[in-house]
Amino acid sequence: MEAFSKPYIFRWFRTPRLRAVEKISVIHKRSGNIGAFSPFLHTKWGLFPITVFLFSIIFLISSTIRLDRSFAEEIYASVSETMKFTGPLDIFVHNLALSIVMMIPVVGFGFSIISSSTTGVAVSAISTINNLDSLSVAARLLATPAGILEFLAYGLASAQGLAGLFAILEKRFNRELKGYLTTLIIVSSLLLAAAFVETMSLTEWLE
Repeated sequence: MEAFSKPYIFRWFRTPRLRAVEKISVIHKRSGNIGAFSPFLHTKWGLFPITVFLFSIIFLISSTIRLDRSFAEEIYASVSETMKFTGPLDIFVHNLALSIVMMIPVVGFGFSIISSSTTGVAVSAISTINNLDSLSVAARLLATPAGILEFLAYGLASAQGLAGLFAILEKRFNRELKGYLTTLIIVSSLLLAAAFVETMSLTEWLE
């Protein structure tokens, strides 16, 4: 009878699957100390769709801000001075620098929000000068191949910054560094493709 006691039966049923379940529960408990969010939402892939959606919405809403024509002209002049690029590599380097800032924990997320909103305001300024519907212009820009690639890149960069913050709070930032390297490679590839697509589109438009 001793061979079939409850402790023996319990040990017999401790399969690898059960041990995996126990391991997952431990991870949940550790993550629960920081908040009620799922551990997956502490990772860049869990945060990625959220950041892309959020920044897209901020961009579209910001584009609807009504501007006085004189103020719109000032914004347009300022944007024209700072956005004079000679080729796809210039565009790529500029956008990559922005994405690297977005990867910084805490600071990067705030910078991403500011960047999305100011870009939307710039679209509003250009639309005001040209008597166009700013929301329609913003939506079309967002739907272009270059726009899609850039917003995906910025969303992933910002998601990595938030994941880095969670990694710091959970004391596992050293392990997250490998994720930063992977993110940088993916973001660079997306932005490089976006830069060439954008350049080709502008060339066709000018012709």
